[in-house]
Amino acid sequence: MKKQSTTIASIVILIIIAIFALLNTATVVVNLFGAQVKMPLVLLIFICLLIGAIIIYLLSFSNHLKTNKQLKELKSSRISKDELKKYQKKIDQLQKENAQLKQRLKNQTTVEKPQDSSAN
Repeated sequence: MKKQSTTIASIVILIIIAIFALLNTATVVVNLFGAQVKMPLVLLIFICLLIGAIIIYLLSFSNHLKTNKQLKELKSSRISKDELKKYQKKIDQLQKENAQLKQRLKNQTTVEKPQDSSAN
């Protein structure tokens, strides 16, 4: 849906620019680095639009390259399935060890408690 609305907006803007350019058909003198060039105003408007579009494309393309580079770095930093299995085994082993230590601690505390209830 976003792509369709962008396309429609672009077409509307292009139509407005075309109407504006066709209404301005006078010949103008353009000073370009010391050289004077006579050209129709319509052509000058389209050349300026083309230069602006190229600049915007180049800026967005560099942003696209930067995003692709970041994506490649993220993909390469992901953990492989073998490493994930290895870490899962280590976690399971540590959980078992933790449960055993808790049980030993529980057994020690029950052994150390005095069972003499006639002290009162």
